Amino acid sequence: MATCLSGESTAQSKNVHPSKIERTDSLFTIKLTQNSDVERLAVLNGTNDIKLAANAAGNNRLSFSYRYLSFGFNIAPHLFTAKNTMATMGKTTIRGFNAGFNFRHWQQSFSYNRTKGYYLENTADYRTGWTRGQAYIQFPDLVLKQYQGATAYNFNPQFSVNSLVTHAERQVKSAGSFIPVFNYRYYISDDQSPFTAGSVRQKSKTLELLAGPAYYYTFVYLKSFYASAGLSLQAGFAHTLTENNTIDGTIKAHQNNPVFRLGGSIGLGYNGKRFFSAIYLRTIETAFRQQRTTVVTEDNRTTGHISIGYRLNAPSSMKKAVVRMDQKLLYLKSRIKN
Repeated sequence: MATCLSGESTAQSKNVHPSKIERTDSLFTIKLTQNSDVERLAVLNGTNDIKLAANAAGNNRLSFSYRYLSFGFNIAPHLFTAKNTMATMGKTTIRGFNAGFNFRHWQQSFSYNRTKGYYLENTADYRTGWTRGQAYIQFPDLVLKQYQGATAYNFNPQFSVNSLVTHAERQVKSAGSFIPVFNYRYYISDDQSPFTAGSVRQKSKTLELLAGPAYYYTFVYLKSFYASAGLSLQAGFAHTLTENNTIDGTIKAHQNNPVFRLGGSIGLGYNGKRFFSAIYLRTIETAFRQQRTTVVTEDNRTTGHISIGYRLNAPSSMKKAVVRMDQKLLYLKSRIKN
């Protein structure tokens, strides 16, 4: 992948349509995003449904980007969680980081997220007489770790992915593009509660691979105001290893399941010379039927995103470092060709 990307790092300006994309190579971007993208888990079999949620209204992400490079980190501060819900829903902590390389055609992203502490959203199904306002069944030691990445290819060089994802560019005229995407995710659900007599702790590890087409379009008004929308459809498979741990030992089970995912997004924003802001609504619907069972596992999320940011003059040391990176990648590409 590095070889594919290196050739684009110096050729982007030749491919950019001068009237549709405005580059900001001399500026360094800082962006703060508040979103409601918190993982919810569900296992549905029609009789003993399990719906798990985290006690977090959302999380904050602080991102930095320059040209085709970006990185950031996110947290879910407790100040956004109502104090009275700590007793009824328990405490949730969320941490994570992300990084990406967004070239004219190739796009690459990586991220890691860790969520600890869940409660059973449908506690009423398991506790007779339970009413809203009482404490939910809580899983304070349930930890979900996610390692994920995405590789995509933008077919239209006049469409700026950076103007939407990192705001390292400006889309000054309307454009759209077909963008096939390959997603890969490895996630671990781990009950880390202490062992007690007769207790069972479950740990599952899942590798998920999906690929499919997507299309995105940005409508631009007066060069700085825009509306964007996108739709994606993916299919693939998930391999899951489940471990049921007791004091006496561990029982393991493997499953291979087909996975289908439908995603969509719509947003409005302002992308000026220095200042920018945006508001988005995104939805992801994922489902797969567990092998040899009637159980359907779902991961459904509809999230809101509000971001605000500013572009500062990039320090000369940063510019020089990225230029040296360009040179090394081009040298590596030439050596591989020869």
